[in-house]
Amino acid sequence: MIYENRVYTAVPGKLPAINARFADITIDYFNQYEMGMMGFWNDEIGTSNQLTYIMTFDDMADREKKWTAFRADKGRIEAFAETEVDGPLVASVYNSIMETTPYSPEPQLSSNVQELRVYDAMPGKLPALHNRFSNHTMGLFEKHGIENVAYWTEVVGTSNRLVYMLGYENVGDREKGWAAFGADPDWQKARAESEKDGALVRESRHSIIRPTAYSPR
Repeated sequence: MIYENRVYTAVPGKLPAINARFADITIDYFNQYEMGMMGFWNDEIGTSNQLTYIMTFDDMADREKKWTAFRADKGRIEAFAETEVDGPLVASVYNSIMETTPYSPEPQLSSNVQELRVYDAMPGKLPALHNRFSNHTMGLFEKHGIENVAYWTEVVGTSNRLVYMLGYENVGDREKGWAAFGADPDWQKARAESEKDGALVRESRHSIIRPTAYSPR
């Protein structure tokens, strides 16, 4: 199984129209071509004019076959054209192909709010980062009420990157959980031991995202 992470940055003011097109048109064509859909999100805290979604495919050949058919569909082309009579809706598209790590749970959404986090590891440190998550971080997240949704590495994208998703009932629970996690002596010890030869993460970024009304649950 592969996961395709796609991020659409909307033309200013056009995010509602993008969401409407997905809800009314795109989802039906995804279903028609049996394209797997993990979820669709808008940023709660992050980039205000952005749609993030994650698709699933058996493998790269399955992905290419289904996207090719989707893009060539004349009905879809006409329907999309009607939504853009006043100009394009999407300013830019980012995508990457990911696989779950060996320690990742099977990705599924059961919480109300998710957090998408991206860690770019220091050169040569990605294995140590995986080790810290699998042996320490994940268990401590669970201890403090933070749901482990999924962990991925990019197979087409950035080679030293960990992408992961966490879940919460609400943003307040997220703040409470992270405060308790950061203060936990077991986390502080695990972090210190894992970084005795230097930091593992070169750069990190995150956004709080909420599923759209049309996102599968």
